[in-house]
Amino acid sequence: DLIAALALTGCTPSPSESAAPTVPPAATPSSSPSSDAAAEPTTSDRGNVIKAVGDTFGLSAKDGSSVASFVVNAITVDPGCTSEYAEAPEHGHFVRLDVSGETTATLPDDLYFASGSWFVVADNGTTFNGDVWSMAAAGCMDQTERLPNIIGAGERVTGAVILDVPTPHGVIILQSPGSGGWEWEY
Repeated sequence: DLIAALALTGCTPSPSESAAPTVPPAATPSSSPSSDAAAEPTTSDRGNVIKAVGDTFGLSAKDGSSVASFVVNAITVDPGCTSEYAEAPEHGHFVRLDVSGETTATLPDDLYFASGSWFVVADNGTTFNGDVWSMAAAGCMDQTERLPNIIGAGERVTGAVILDVPTPHGVIILQSPGSGGWEWEY
């Protein structure tokens, strides 16, 4: 299954990478080892890899080949909603993450970017107990603007994730069950 077949990667983009990530072919070896390549990713006290806007994150197969690569291109607190069904946030604030990415044809199972994958920790360190995927968050933007909830093999995607959070500052966590997760300050 996906959890057993994949492991987190702590990739960070080189200055030459564009905003949309590209997944290198599995058989392409690095031409020259870099001292940065051996560096362990920085993790939080929660065990998540700490990321900044523009950093690449993704999943690798057990053999080390990349099978999914994504980038959070922007994080916006209290963005304007675009849907005709938009309502005020249930918990206080909306946070929008603009995400792009792609998967390889060798992705062993679909990826889920659904409600149970996202968590928020307030700037005082308290984990939010509510559902960041509230009905208000779901209705904030038109479906065509959203990142798909399910991403399959060989797909390239771009879209937004809207979370309903209690504070205008904190940490957003995306977890991959059994593999850990990533987090971004907002």
